[in-house]
Amino acid sequence: MDYQNLFQLTTQEKHDLFLALNKIDYDPTGGDLYINAVRSAMMYFLPVRITSALNKQRASINPRPYIILKNTPIDCEIFFSPSPNQYTPSARSGNISENLLTGIASLIGEPYSMLFEGKELINNLIPIHESKSEYTGLGFDVELDFHIENAALKHLERYNVSPLGLLLTGIRSDPNGPLTRISDSRLSIAQLKKEDIETLAAPLYNIKLPYRWRQSTLIKKEETHLVPLISENHILPDISAVFYPGMITASTTKAKIALEKFYNLIKENAVAIHINPGDLIYIDNRFTLHSRDKFTPTFDNIGTPLRWLQRVFISPSLWNHRYLNQIENRVFSI
Repeated sequence: MDYQNLFQLTTQEKHDLFLALNKIDYDPTGGDLYINAVRSAMMYFLPVRITSALNKQRASINPRPYIILKNTPIDCEIFFSPSPNQYTPSARSGNISENLLTGIASLIGEPYSMLFEGKELINNLIPIHESKSEYTGLGFDVELDFHIENAALKHLERYNVSPLGLLLTGIRSDPNGPLTRISDSRLSIAQLKKEDIETLAAPLYNIKLPYRWRQSTLIKKEETHLVPLISENHILPDISAVFYPGMITASTTKAKIALEKFYNLIKENAVAIHINPGDLIYIDNRFTLHSRDKFTPTFDNIGTPLRWLQRVFISPSLWNHRYLNQIENRVFSI
């Protein structure tokens, strides 16, 4: 792990931020008044060393692959893990994590959600048996291999809503839970031969759309046309790779070999993280891939999973969302 990307709040900073966030009512729709309230709280109560790092990330002149915040405030009591797609205030004593995620996200870009990921601005990632074999945040019986979130959408001009980044935090911790792995593609590109880079930067690959997007009557396609997986700028690249099964087809043997080399380097250069309560992880989705291990969930004495993460997507602006259906202020659908 690169410790230059890790920041820790002091006990006093954590306490002051908790008091500020505890006064703000969470708005699941992401209304303007709510966004302004949490953004203002972050600007006032976060230390300058952290707001400076977030401002630099937003400017994107020299972006970090990830940012880890430690010792962030959490709710005083967690009673159980709710159904992931149902807003359940009774599960906890407050909404500190929602306010924290939204506030941090608003300093990097614009927080938003897609309806099929959850009916509110903040998504709950909780393993459920009905989704155990799905390649989503709700699955557990499969490895969610390295990927760029919504990679194929980068090549759909009208529907390019692949997020700038995603923000995760831990609510409950499963002692047998999976590791989240993060890999800066720039490290892997630097280890590739020039010929392999040129191949990956050529339009030689078809990328499957995310499953729910394939079902859309608006888009009417299952995969992209032949596209490159990395942009021509190899120092600050834009990556479209997704490595879980059946998602990328290489059109030539040479393209397939280059893809395999890239994948192996992505795995070699990965950093493994266990996301615990009090941890907050930002992943830059332009060039940093992430994965989640296969695991067997542990349950509490009332039968709800001990693993509970929350996530929010971040976009530079919501301009590219204008062709989607706006269900709530910041919740969209296809």
